Amino acid sequence: MNRSGYVRGLAIIAFALLFIGAVLSVDWPSPAGFDERNDTVSNEDVGRAMFGVSGASGYGLIMVFIGVLLLVALLGGIFLAKEEKEEGQ
Repeated sequence: MNRSGYVRGLAIIAFALLFIGAVLSVDWPSPAGFDERNDTVSNEDVGRAMFGVSGASGYGLIMVFIGVLLLVALLGGIFLAKEEKEEGQ
């Protein structure tokens, strides 16, 4: 493996650790607080869940990481599905 392979590997490991750290740092709500009598959700509730009351308590960062992960998976799938042309043709 050459030097660029090691750099890519370290970048992947760093991204994975950052992703895992972000997922573990979120204070996930427990289902015990769910009220079955009043289960309506407003736009304001969705905004608070995504971005939180303060800047560090929402799910926005997690959604960005999941979006990047899905983008990379999509591009990888396209790259793997692409047919290679032979050099003589």
